[in-house]
Amino acid sequence: MKFYILILAFFLFVSCAGEPPIDKALIEKTKEKNKETAVKNEVAEITRIAQTIEQRGRDLQPYRETLDAESARQCNSIIEERRKEITNLETRINNLPENYKNKLMPIIAEINECMSCAKKNLDDCKKARASINQLIKEIYP
Repeated sequence: MKFYILILAFFLFVSCAGEPPIDKALIEKTKEKNKETAVKNEVAEITRIAQTIEQRGRDLQPYRETLDAESARQCNSIIEERRKEITNLETRINNLPENYKNKLMPIIAEINECMSCAKKNLDDCKKARASINQLIKEIYP
């Protein structure tokens, strides 16, 4: 019986105690951490897309080595499509905080150089890849 009364008293006390106090500082800290995680996820996605576009620039090498008009036409058609991807990537970068934007924007210029039918542009693809790899090391040490 004493045990029953003790349990009843405990539940009565707990039910009357009310809501626990809300730690607003903890909530704000959690929101900031979530925001930073979302930004890092976006940077990771942008980096992955930049790598893909750079590889597509390398894939233009057969067109660069061929001098006929049909290859040049096909290459230019592919490049026009890829430029839209680069523009979309640039827009996403512009929506990032300054510290990430400043690190990512130079890669856009290098990817643009890589995305060309000129023979010399394979070197630009190598520069773009090196920059992307360096960026990955800086952001994710």
